[in-house]
Amino acid sequence: MNKRLSRFGLMVGVSGLLLLSGSTPGMSAGDLQTAYQSMQRALTEYKDVVCDQADQKLVTLKRDAYFSAKATYERLKNSADKVTEAAKSQTSDAAKAASPGRTTAYVREQAASVLTTAGGIERTLNKAVTGAKVTEKDLDISFKETNDNSLDLMIGEDFWQSVTKDIKAAKKSITIQMFGMEADKTGWEFARLLAEKAKQGVEVILVADRSGARMAGVKTLISETEEEKLFEFYKQNGIKVELYNRIGNATSVGKKLDFFHYDHRKKFIIDGEIGYVGGYTLQQESRENKHDMMVRCQGSVVSQMQSGLLLSYLYNGGKLASKDVATLRDRFFPTPAKAGTSNARITYNIPRGVHDVHDDYKQQIDSAQKYLYIINPYITNNDLIDRIAAAAKRGVDVRIVHPASAENPLNDANTRFHFDKLRKAGVKIYLFEGEKGLGKVHAKGLITDDKFASIGSCNMDTMALRHNYESNVASKDPDFVRQVREDLFEKDFKVSKLYEPPKSLWERIKMKVKGGAAELLDRWD
Repeated sequence: MNKRLSRFGLMVGVSGLLLLSGSTPGMSAGDLQTAYQSMQRALTEYKDVVCDQADQKLVTLKRDAYFSAKATYERLKNSADKVTEAAKSQTSDAAKAASPGRTTAYVREQAASVLTTAGGIERTLNKAVTGAKVTEKDLDISFKETNDNSLDLMIGEDFWQSVTKDIKAAKKSITIQMFGMEADKTGWEFARLLAEKAKQGVEVILVADRSGARMAGVKTLISETEEEKLFEFYKQNGIKVELYNRIGNATSVGKKLDFFHYDHRKKFIIDGEIGYVGGYTLQQESRENKHDMMVRCQGSVVSQMQSGLLLSYLYNGGKLASKDVATLRDRFFPTPAKAGTSNARITYNIPRGVHDVHDDYKQQIDSAQKYLYIINPYITNNDLIDRIAAAAKRGVDVRIVHPASAENPLNDANTRFHFDKLRKAGVKIYLFEGEKGLGKVHAKGLITDDKFASIGSCNMDTMALRHNYESNVASKDPDFVRQVREDLFEKDFKVSKLYEPPKSLWERIKMKVKGGAAELLDRWD
């Protein structure tokens, strides 16, 4: 069922190109558009009943209605005559540049609801005030773009100093969504800092993935772990903690058995005014040895971050200190004190729901004209690899920054399995070594043509693209994209070495065997 729904983006891409081409003899553009809208409406209703765990008869009814509407639309589409030369001239330069065999027009996959920032706030406040159950469908948010933001890329110790300073200055609320956590130096440093803020009356909320927080291992069943002591400290000091438990939250036996969903998001939000989104985790290894980044955000996009975070907190059983709307708005969703000028929106991947991060990746790779720069430790999804190779073949300057020393040897082997294909297509692969010899790239980002940037938690493996909860900040602001290019990519290229295939036959064989075996683990590629 998921696979059928996941093809929606491709279907919309084809339909979008046809709608651009205008009318054809014997059929009006209105006929085609009406059929298209009917198909979209039927698909949304089908997805909604699946997410709502509706009666199977209703699910079957909505599924059949969708397939019927789809068949009607495709019948009209296939009857269209050849696109006229005039219509061809209306297609975008990006569409013309796309490789043969791939859809040339692209519209991102739609969530059950595409919300304004205000709509996201209202959904969150309604759930918090009424106590109504938060369902998977409520988490399925696709936000509209905003243009009143300030964005600042932060790398290394600059981020750690900045987020520490902002947390210390918090007056009303601190909300954190985190995957990687450990009871090490950094873990305890932030625990004590957050405890101090809670004592000062700041409402401190932490939503953590149970596995990512080291709270789901066998060791927790045998003896008290250091991480259990850390989380007990949180709770004893007034910090509201909720652990994402995919098995416990599942609403059916099938979903309970489908436990390959992780909440991989990393966000910090202070007083509802300042937000950080990216890849850093609350671990000493992350602070000392990982090459990563965060984007410090101000403006409406912070409220988008906050909506997703608080809905996740409520979904996992959390409660807010107040049910007064005015108090909640002031504490978590204040009006931005100063309007910026940067375009931005928060994009999510939600299991069984919206996949805006994935869709942005596909769209930007396919539409890049001048350059495409990617930094990511896990690039294993075959579809994205094909798209990246196609971009290089059509003349785009494609560069990838990948770790010289990987944090995960299995995923690294899987990524390197595809290096020859990418290299032969013209992709330049930079193995990051770092000014201090730190090769453990953990950053996840993509920029194109000084026109688009997407930075956050989402890797380019199938698990992250289709099955995890992920969040990125996406921006079309040229100044911000140039900052990412200059401060991250251009510096990384200088402290990296270009990949060359192993000269030893034995090493090449090992890479193929290990990478081929790892391919089997890239779930539903």
